Amino acid sequence: MSWLAVRADDPEPVMAGLGLRDLGEVDVRAGLDLAHFTDDRVIVTGPIEGWVLVAGRWLFGEHPAAGLSAKLSTEVQYFATHRGTLTHRWERAVDGDLSDVFRGTEDDLVDEQDVFARAKGWSVDPRRLPVATLHIAAVPVN
Repeated sequence: MSWLAVRADDPEPVMAGLGLRDLGEVDVRAGLDLAHFTDDRVIVTGPIEGWVLVAGRWLFGEHPAAGLSAKLSTEVQYFATHRGTLTHRWERAVDGDLSDVFRGTEDDLVDEQDVFARAKGWSVDPRRLPVATLHIAAVPVN
């Protein structure tokens, strides 16, 4: 899974900044399934402790933190972990400037637990979503 944590009090500017089209609310389980098993949908949370999360396969391999951070003039964090390829990533950008980047593979002594720990330390652990519903959004068509 891949996700963004965006310092924001409203998901609307985050969705606009990514070019997402809001498709409405969905319960957490259905939303996570759609985001995990499709390439054209992501889930978007409302604000959680000052952060809006966007998650989905669409973000894997993308590194939008710096660009989105510059566009929204805020802090944006990118996280990715993939058990199959043993790929683990994180990056943090503030006002468009990357300040911390890690892009590891199976040769590094990092695993998905490190990615979740980094997310928790910086913003929000996405495994602990305190919401009952999420927004499902369509990704931009290239």
